[in-house]
Amino acid sequence: MEGSNQFGWVEKLVGGGVLIPPNTASANLIGRAIAAAVGLGAQRPALLDAVGISEATIRNQLSWVPGVVLNRLLLAIETQLNKPAAVLEIGRDSKPRCFSDIGYATRLLPTLYDVIEANVQMQELRQNIYRTSLAEHGEFTILKWNALGNDPQDIAAAVEFSMVTYVRLAREIWGERLIISGVSMQHRPRFDVALYEQYIGAPIVFGTKETMVEFLTEQCRAPSPFANPTLLAAATKCHWQPVQWFDAGLQLSAFTYFYLWTELNKSPVTLDRVARSFGMAERTLRRNLVEQGNPFRSMLDDIRKSMCDLYKLENKRSLAEVAELLGYGELSAFTRAYRRWYGEPPSKGWQAVARKAA
Repeated sequence: MEGSNQFGWVEKLVGGGVLIPPNTASANLIGRAIAAAVGLGAQRPALLDAVGISEATIRNQLSWVPGVVLNRLLLAIETQLNKPAAVLEIGRDSKPRCFSDIGYATRLLPTLYDVIEANVQMQELRQNIYRTSLAEHGEFTILKWNALGNDPQDIAAAVEFSMVTYVRLAREIWGERLIISGVSMQHRPRFDVALYEQYIGAPIVFGTKETMVEFLTEQCRAPSPFANPTLLAAATKCHWQPVQWFDAGLQLSAFTYFYLWTELNKSPVTLDRVARSFGMAERTLRRNLVEQGNPFRSMLDDIRKSMCDLYKLENKRSLAEVAELLGYGELSAFTRAYRRWYGEPPSKGWQAVARKAA
C-alpha cells in the first residue's frame, strides 16, 4: 500500500495499462446495470442480444465495450420493462453488495466526501464517456459531470444512471437525513420531471450549462457511521496485491486475479472460462500462470481465503451466504476449505468473531 490513499491502486492500474479508451464502458459497469435490471424483471439473454455483447465479455471485469453499448443497454432496459424511469430505478438498485465488487470497500472510508471521491477516482476503471469531479465550494460540495465532447442529450441515460448511483451512495450513509441543496442537468428531460425528482429526492433544473449535484459540505465532512479503518485496511491490502504483479511485469497474473476476485460470487470460476474471457487457450493460460509463479488453483484458493478474512472482519453474514459469495456450490465444500485455512470449523470461527464484536 502506498501512502494514505487507500484507492491509489486505481491509478497504478491505469498506469499499468488497464486504461479505458475514449468513449468506452467497462464490463463491470455493464454487468451491474444488467444485474439490477434483471432484479426488476428484465430478461438477461434478451438484454445481451439487444446490445450485442456476450456473457464472456461481461465476466471479464477488466474488458470494455464501446460507449454506445451502455446507452443502448439503458434504453433497452427501459423498453423491455416498459418503464420510462427504469434507468433511475436500476441506478438506485445497482449498489455493490459484497467484496467481489471492487467499489464495495469505498463505503468503509471515514466520510461521505471520501466515499464519493474514491468512486470518482474509480471511474477510470468503469467508463470514459463522461467524467465526474468533486470539489468543495464553501458550504456546498459540488459533484459535476463533464460530457467529454459528447452531446449531453446523446448520453442522457448514462449520466442519469450515474447521478442516481451517486445520490444512492450518499443515502446509503445518511439515509433520509441527506440534504441535496440543488440538482441541474444539461440535457432535456426524457420523461416526466416528477419521476426524476422522485428518485433523486430534490427539485431539478434542466437545460442548464452544467450537470451537477450540490451536497452540504458539513454533511460530506461529518464522520460516516459506516467507517471501518480495520476492514478498509484489510481490503486495501487485497487490492494492492495484483498491482504489485503489474509492477513486476506479471500482467497475466494480475488480470487473472481481478477476474477471479470480481467473478467469485457470480458464476463458477474455471480456468477454461477465464481463458475464454481473455481470448486464450486454457493450456496457454495455465502454462503462463505457472511460469509466473501463480498457478490457477493456488491463486483461486488464496483469493477465497483473503475474501473470507474480509467477511470474518465484516461480521454480518451467515456461513451459507459467505460460502455462496466465495463460489462454493455446497456448504460442505466451504467447511473443508475453512478447516484447511484456519484449523477449525467455520461455526467456531464465526462464533468467536461474534463474541468479539459483542
